Amino acid sequence: MPKQLVFKAIKSPAWLVAVCFALWFAAHSFFAFLFVSFAVATWIKRSIKASLKEDKMEETKAPTAAVASPAPAEAKVTPIKRQYAKSAVVIPLKTGTDD
Repeated sequence: MPKQLVFKAIKSPAWLVAVCFALWFAAHSFFAFLFVSFAVATWIKRSIKASLKEDKMEETKAPTAAVASPAPAEAKVTPIKRQYAKSAVVIPLKTGTDD
């Protein structure tokens, strides 16, 4: 919701003001709170449904793509060389004593 709120606020600041006013009014009125709660619950339910539908579509497309392009069995693999950066942790602290 915050992501969509930001995108809609960029497109139309009046929408952001309307949402803020609705939330302020819901904080002061029980019936407005019930209405806003119902609206938010409906919005969450729809977004979860859309997300599940999108995931289901991706699952049906993924196996066909994997079968269409099999990975070559004899692919050359180059080993990764590790590069260590100097860190403040490994540098001894200078305390001013000679011990």
